[in-house]
Amino acid sequence: MIKKLFGGIKMTWLKVILFAVAAGVVTALAAMYIPDGNSFHEIAVSFEAWILFAIIIIANCDKPLEAACKTFVFFLISQPLVYLIQVPFSYMGWSLFGYYRYWFMITLLTFPGAFLGWFIKKDNIWSGLILSVMLVLLVLLGMGYLEDTIRNFPRHLVSTLFCFVQVPLYIFGILKDKKARWLAGIISIVAVLGIGWYQLHQPAMDMITTVDLDESKYAVDETWTVTAADEKISTAELDMMDEGDYFLRLHLYEKGPNVITLQDGAGNEYHLTISYEDDYGVRIIEE
Repeated sequence: MIKKLFGGIKMTWLKVILFAVAAGVVTALAAMYIPDGNSFHEIAVSFEAWILFAIIIIANCDKPLEAACKTFVFFLISQPLVYLIQVPFSYMGWSLFGYYRYWFMITLLTFPGAFLGWFIKKDNIWSGLILSVMLVLLVLLGMGYLEDTIRNFPRHLVSTLFCFVQVPLYIFGILKDKKARWLAGIISIVAVLGIGWYQLHQPAMDMITTVDLDESKYAVDETWTVTAADEKISTAELDMMDEGDYFLRLHLYEKGPNVITLQDGAGNEYHLTISYEDDYGVRIIEE
């Protein structure tokens, strides 16, 4: 079955077009009817399923130029179709195509990407290196989903498994050369460890928001200062708008409460307790 999938299909132009139409229809339906945050909704916004689609086409082409052309046409048909189907049902109407700009840039990159990607079929050390580019991207996506799954189980559990299952599937389903397999496998493991280490050393959240200050209570000028009780939870700074009014810029790292202290030029202090809650966003309590 795997051998058939990656090299046993006669990838005619008719099959490419039908494949593109089917992918576009399924993705549009997922975007419209599957809630955001669900693993099956991700086909409409993320790469992991489209990596699989592209590799299936590439692996079943006989020449690099053929792979480049057919992969490019696949994306050129499928991605606009995703938005075209949604237009009659969206309040945005034709403005929805504003989101296509991002995928159009990706579509342009599929031509050189697929041309180079075809050389994974040569089954040598370079094949392992070229394939590793896609493997690292899958690991990056998978680790992001894994972090979300751990914090909000079982959210994105299927997406996590889908990304990580593809890694050995390509290594053992496409590559036969042992050196190529070892290289791709080692690069994938290093990617998992490196990205995992990076995630462990990142704050639980990383969000910047702004808060308007009541001028009747806080006559802020250049003499005022602001400090945060615990800068591991959040930091704060005063910034000025073009009109000359000041506002509070908050950088949130954790959801817990933190006390922000405003001090005017005369030494008077004003305390604000801030916290972030999933259901309500940023909450501020004036003391």
